[in-house]
This record gives sequence, structure tokens and C-alpha cells, in this order.
Amino acid sequence: MTRWITIAGYLAFVVAGVAAWLITRHSDSKVASIGKLFDRVMHHRATRVAIMIAWWWVGWHFLVNRVGR
Repeated sequence: MTRWITIAGYLAFVVAGVAAWLITRHSDSKVASIGKLFDRVMHHRATRVAIMIAWWWVGWHFLVNRVGR
């Protein structure tokens, strides 16, 4: 039973993603597209540095740590 709940959860995320993509495709939409969102987020240098540090932390703790064991 939990397998089907997990599959349904993943399918719900896929459906929500496709729905959000379709909503942003309209020119009169008030929802920003992913490209515009990333342009806005990456506008400041401090944000770019913080995202790089966050990705480094994720990579270090979840990838390097696994290989070393």
C-alpha cells in the first residue's frame, strides 16, 4: 500500500510541475516562468555565492561522505 502512495505522490509532483509550466506559458500570466525566476534570483552576487556554497555543502555531505566509507 505504501508503494502506491509513494507513486501517487511522485505523480502529483509531476502533474503540478506540468500545470505550473502550462500556466507560465501564457503571456498574460502573473506567475513568473522558471527562467525569469532564476534571472531574478541570480541578479545579486551574494545570492550566487550562497547558492554555490549550498551546493558545495550538499555535495560534500551526501556524495564525498558516501565514497569515503
